Amino acid sequence: MAPKNDEQMMKEYQSNERTLLAWIRTGIGIMVFGFVAVKFSLFIKQLPEKFLPDTSVPGSNFSIYLGIGLLIAGALTIILSYFRYMHTVKLLQQGEYQYSTRLLTFITMTLSFLSIALIAYLIAASYD
Repeated sequence: MAPKNDEQMMKEYQSNERTLLAWIRTGIGIMVFGFVAVKFSLFIKQLPEKFLPDTSVPGSNFSIYLGIGLLIAGALTIILSYFRYMHTVKLLQQGEYQYSTRLLTFITMTLSFLSIALIAYLIAASYD
């Protein structure tokens, strides 16, 4: 493998920075979804019964817990992406970069679990 020139190294660092920014946007998006889930649950609980006379509002706080879980998942995404960014910078400086899917796998599994929980909650709430 030929040594890299300054322009190639600069492109690799910039690519790493773009990846970090993409992960930060993803984390913010996850947090926004969690915030909306919590606020929507509070909104539904505060609606007077005269506006929705023939409906029953689920009494569970599950959507609040799910929203908080999404907020935590978003914050973890941002924090873990920063650590991954710094680790990649170190590896690039040493010329030993190795591709890893651990962060992607962790975030995917966490969001999949929370999504399945939300779907199950919505199905259960529709039968009340």
